[in-house]
Amino acid sequence: MKSILLAIAVMISFAANKGPWGNGVVVVQYNAEFNKANSVKNLQRISDAKIFNAWIDKNPELVNSGAIRSVPTIILYNDNKEIRRWEAGIMMELDITHHEVQKYVDELTGANKF
Repeated sequence: MKSILLAIAVMISFAANKGPWGNGVVVVQYNAEFNKANSVKNLQRISDAKIFNAWIDKNPELVNSGAIRSVPTIILYNDNKEIRRWEAGIMMELDITHHEVQKYVDELTGANKF
């Protein structure tokens, strides 16, 4: 019985550490439908990372979980730890490209060492 309870506790702990986006290198763009035109284009071209678009107006709980203060906001995670954040200014635009985000992904994955 103890071994079963221990196994269940380990599985719950593992699942809890996985986070909302999963482990590994993840890029999440938080935005709202009303600001869709200001989304950073071509994020899907980023390699060696999982890419997600998180619409805060459809999922308001994402505002708190991602500590989102403005849209769009792009957050780069590695194993659920925030590595880098880009936030829009007062004009609700981000002045970055997917190439800039790719540089940070490459640093995490070691792809820039070749």
